[in-house]
Amino acid sequence: MKTDVNRPKVPNEVVEGRANCAQCPIRSQTLFADLPDSALDQIRIAIDNVSYPAHTTLFKAGARDGALFSIRQGKIKLVRQLPNGTLRTVRLLRQGDTLGLEAMQNLPYRHSAIAVTEVRICRIPMAVIHTLKQQHPELERQLIMRMQQQLDTADQFITDFSTGTAEARVARLLLFLESTSTGVYCELLGREEMASILGITTETASRIMADFRRRGLVSGVINVSLSCDQTQLQQIALDM
Repeated sequence: MKTDVNRPKVPNEVVEGRANCAQCPIRSQTLFADLPDSALDQIRIAIDNVSYPAHTTLFKAGARDGALFSIRQGKIKLVRQLPNGTLRTVRLLRQGDTLGLEAMQNLPYRHSAIAVTEVRICRIPMAVIHTLKQQHPELERQLIMRMQQQLDTADQFITDFSTGTAEARVARLLLFLESTSTGVYCELLGREEMASILGITTETASRIMADFRRRGLVSGVINVSLSCDQTQLQQIALDM
């Protein structure tokens, strides 16, 4: 199974070596969660572990890279350019998510993918996917599930992050970013990133976050997370 040795390198891209999917610490969250170790051992030579610093564009809308990307660490936003030139974030992907699913249909990527934080990803050539699908039909279930997840997230961005008061939108975004492991901490996003997702100004995002701090709805910074008052944020999120 060949790798894409002739693929142009993305600026700031660092190839850290080959993926060891069988030993991946987040394997249960990934596209290959249902595959046996024997299948994963066969594909090690074809999948690269790659890292990018924040603000790197992994691919642009309209590009064809012939690969899927599985996020091992960090956050990536999918953006679309509006007619006035403004970039609007239409989806936010995190650890365990898969992007580039358009390649499954040999279609160009619909959105540009930009690293919000430093990210580490596994780049999976479509040749690997096709081979595994033939040998392991259970992969199809994971692919369908991830396509549905992306549809669900797209719906959430439309209904939760584009309607209601600015304060309610910020509260909903904080709840969306809530850590699944604790239910107490919300992952940090920059004010510009929040504004791009919610369709508000950076100044409005900053003002609301400052107000939330004064009211004790968010507090402190632990690593890359805020302590959040889930109950009060849920009440604010209901404001239409």
